[in-house]
Amino acid sequence: DKILQMDEHQIDLCTASLVLSNEWGSPKTLHRYRNKVDQMAEEILERLEEKRLIADYRAIPIVNEYLFDELMFMTVETADNPEDLFLHTVIDERRGYCLSLSVLYLSIAERIGMPLYGVVVPGHFFVRYDDGLNKYNIETTSKGGIAPDQHYIDKFKPPDKDNSLYMKNLTKKQTLGCFFNNLGNSYSAVNEIDNARIALERAVKINPNMGEAHTNLGNIYLKKGWFQDAIDQYLISIEIIGGEYKTHNNIANAYSIAEQYQKAIYHYNKCINLKPDFLDAYRGLADVYRKQKIFNKAVYGLKKAINIDINDAKSYKQLGDVYMDMTNHGAAITQYQKAIALSPGLAGANTNLAYAYYNTSRLDEAVQHFNTALGLDPYDINAYFGLALTYNALGFTDSEIETYLALLQIEPNSLGALQNLGNAYITKQMYDQAIEQYSKALNIFPENATILYNLGVAYANLENYEMAIEEYSKVISLEPDNATVHNAIAISYYMLKERDLCKKHVRIAHSLGFKVQPELLKLIKD
Repeated sequence: DKILQMDEHQIDLCTASLVLSNEWGSPKTLHRYRNKVDQMAEEILERLEEKRLIADYRAIPIVNEYLFDELMFMTVETADNPEDLFLHTVIDERRGYCLSLSVLYLSIAERIGMPLYGVVVPGHFFVRYDDGLNKYNIETTSKGGIAPDQHYIDKFKPPDKDNSLYMKNLTKKQTLGCFFNNLGNSYSAVNEIDNARIALERAVKINPNMGEAHTNLGNIYLKKGWFQDAIDQYLISIEIIGGEYKTHNNIANAYSIAEQYQKAIYHYNKCINLKPDFLDAYRGLADVYRKQKIFNKAVYGLKKAINIDINDAKSYKQLGDVYMDMTNHGAAITQYQKAIALSPGLAGANTNLAYAYYNTSRLDEAVQHFNTALGLDPYDINAYFGLALTYNALGFTDSEIETYLALLQIEPNSLGALQNLGNAYITKQMYDQAIEQYSKALNIFPENATILYNLGVAYANLENYEMAIEEYSKVISLEPDNATVHNAIAISYYMLKERDLCKKHVRIAHSLGFKVQPELLKLIKD
């Protein structure tokens, strides 16, 4: 914070970068690494003096030879490790990516008096020599090779707008803002979302005209479920960068989650117009139509995606999901089978195929694919639940109980599992165990009439009629016209020889159309 409040001429980029190493990376001795950069600068100055050169554009080959040929600084293959962004790592490991190698290059240039500046384009960073007369773009990821402006314009397509900072000479503070943007991306790549958010919020504060930083911050807000905040960042990015297809796709995703479907459709179509082969947009658009139950458009969009890439397993799986919603289980099975053939480990495809088999009474095949799904993901609660339902349909109550118990080890508060496990125990006449599961379920949903009734049934089977009546009474307070419960409470009162109360509920059950037992009907006729 103190560095960012300084005037530009007061900031030493090397020192600022090493402060960030201490704050964000592994704590290091700042002076030790600054001395190493000083020594590199002194070595280059000596070589320039030997050749009777000053630190102008002619120094570029000298710096390149020293850094890349002698010291063997090189580029990392992937820019997804936050540590590779820090200057101390670049110095220790002699490796980095575009921004971190450029920070080292700029730190040395600052010490020898070379007029070098950082330059950013969407997805890339390089340095530029600019003395007012001569200008050279230096690629630190290509051993200091020189590239013309047109190379970056053609490859990275930076927006040509006054309100963006792309392709311009950056100040030291703006370079630090780019550092925070890259740092945020690196933390996001290793799923450290809160660290990513802090870094990216700093990036947009320093560089409000850097569209990428707004997009990346929007992505983090989306992951945190802050949909409107994400949308706001994406809109700022679009204003700066213009029609970048991924940004339109991201904002469409946010609108979809926020259930603003027409805006989502608009931006998915904008994305597709900009990049007609971008499959994520077709899948996102289909998902929006599916949420609105406009199934014909969802099917049409996914078939277009499959025409673009016939080997895209995700599109087949999603098409199967749409057919499931349409209760066209046969068509769903066909699509899931195609998805699994292309990608046997695709999450959810085996689970959903198993449900399609369950819905068509192909129970043995359902068991097979639920087990396959659990082999791929032992924490797939949906697969456990479906497998238990299938065992219930097969009459395999012991296996059903075992499966629900496994599910509850993962998700102890699964209301459906607790209720169905209680039902399974009732089937096995294990009433105490049933009561235990129903009681847990009622801790989650105290006014669930079905579970209260089932709990009453369990108590009645244990001949604990007082407790059965207590639970049945709770159901009646929620559902006064529930004939089944009036009949059940009448039986409990009958067993307790409470004839007047028994008669009261027999009359109500009978008046509601319930087929009351003849023995109980006789009571109200006497």
